[in-house]
Amino acid sequence: MKVPDMLPKKIFAAFIMPCALLGSSLFAQTVRATTQLEALSTPNLSIASLSNRSFSSSREPIGSLIEPYGDPDSIRSIPTTRALKEHLSSRPFSSFAVGVKADTLGAGIEVATPLSRGFNLRTGADFFAYGYPFSVNGVHYNAELDFRSGQLHVDWFPWHNGFHISPGLLYFKNSVSAIATVGPGQPFQLNDQDFINSVNDPVHGTASVIIPHKVAPMLTLGFGNILPRSGRHISVPFEIGVAYVGQTRVNVALSGTACTTDGCVDMATDPSTQNDLKQEVSDVNDTLSSYPIYPIVSVGFAYRF
Repeated sequence: MKVPDMLPKKIFAAFIMPCALLGSSLFAQTVRATTQLEALSTPNLSIASLSNRSFSSSREPIGSLIEPYGDPDSIRSIPTTRALKEHLSSRPFSSFAVGVKADTLGAGIEVATPLSRGFNLRTGADFFAYGYPFSVNGVHYNAELDFRSGQLHVDWFPWHNGFHISPGLLYFKNSVSAIATVGPGQPFQLNDQDFINSVNDPVHGTASVIIPHKVAPMLTLGFGNILPRSGRHISVPFEIGVAYVGQTRVNVALSGTACTTDGCVDMATDPSTQNDLKQEVSDVNDTLSSYPIYPIVSVGFAYRF
């Protein structure tokens, strides 16, 4: 072989071939870096989608391209839309919800707003009016119930789900009054004493229920968040609890004429009859003294704005 013919081959082997190999390596590194950036900037990009790509310029497996960044599953741990919604919905006073409810305080509405991820501030009002007739020992009572109350709660979600513990205050302005009557000539009884009502001046009177505390502490437990952190708009909250209203008392006043085997008496002025009436009322109040709390059971429907 001639020397001039061998010279280009030596130049190619010594210079051009290494340059070509270096250029190929740089191209492969550029492709790998581009793939890594795409994986990090695309939250929903999965490992499967990466493995389906082929790169003719590299013999390394796709898994090695993302290995320096930790477990491949960490690509999918980039904050999702749901996490963003939960964060935004937990900001203080960032939104509000309005609900309607039916409970042992009547029917009403409530409004709530978030304080943090685990706390809500909630307030509401209830209204209820109802007539209820009943009889006790021959005395008929036509009762009228007028319920009006306001509530203020702090809802605490200890496990960041629907279960919550809600201390609060209850403004309790409920009243119960009744008209007491006895049919003319009808028998009735007070403190085990039998009477026959007068025909010309029948016995009649009034009754009322006295609730000592207008503002009462309350505590409820419930399920369902009126302000769902998941971004949902509709909820169906349920609660059960008590309010401490103190010892409720009953007051009864009667007038008119009634007769016993010893004669007829004026119910309003006769000392013996008044004593029987007071004893009857005292027995009822002793029973009520064992229940200084008012039960609360509530179910509602709410919409978050």
